[in-house]
Amino acid sequence: MNKKILILALIGIFILVVASFSFLLFTSETNSRERINILLLGADARTPQTHGFTDSIEILSIDKNTKEVSLLSIPRDTRVQIVGNGVNKINHAYAYGDVNTTIKTVENFLDVKIDYYILVDFTDFKKMVDTLGGITMNVEPHVSAARPELHGKTGESRLTGAEALIYLRFRSDNASEGGRMKRHQQAIKAIINEALKPSNILEAPTIFNMLRENVKTDIPPLETTVIEKLITGFDIDNATTGVVTGEYTHINGINYMIPDMNKTEETVIKLGLRN
Repeated sequence: MNKKILILALIGIFILVVASFSFLLFTSETNSRERINILLLGADARTPQTHGFTDSIEILSIDKNTKEVSLLSIPRDTRVQIVGNGVNKINHAYAYGDVNTTIKTVENFLDVKIDYYILVDFTDFKKMVDTLGGITMNVEPHVSAARPELHGKTGESRLTGAEALIYLRFRSDNASEGGRMKRHQQAIKAIINEALKPSNILEAPTIFNMLRENVKTDIPPLETTVIEKLITGFDIDNATTGVVTGEYTHINGINYMIPDMNKTEETVIKLGLRN
């Protein structure tokens, strides 16, 4: 059971893409839908005066019966109506309000129900990766060439927390935000795969302490029977993934991504986010 709990906890730490299934606790009385949608938020540039911006925004969706998983990435520059604050980039919702403002903004934008959220900042992500001893990712050569902080690593490479964060946040190429979203999704799988290694089971106490200290979530306390039900047959490698797409443009000197709502609707339906 310790191995399963560890796997779930690690997913929760990474918001960029990261969800903690060790806290996915719900019953048929509290959630009658076929799916659970968890909003994963990675916050950056936090100061005493502001929450910062959520530069990583993903929806992790799990079918309660089949255990099938979907991941939807929302680019931070997506231009949407922010609840109570007019039109702006979606990553401003957290800075303008709080987590609830972000949840309501995402729900209105996609017409989906968000059941829970998990929020972590990028500093905590680096700590988690280092606690695991690093993660393995397929580093694209052009990214490595553009970022000396990656120390020339290309292909299947072992990355430290700092290196992984640099790789995930890179978007100075033709793929831009789309490429970054794919790297976020790749990292989620890398963290889960790392958690499966027997050597990391020994780090469970450290990981749980970090989880309690640095992760904000509204998911209820742990219930072993529900965890067992959820993770039996769980397979992140076969997750269906999608990205909100659109056209990038400048409005009043600010770069936005204007979402293609027709394609977005198709993606939401394909991923089953409303089931």
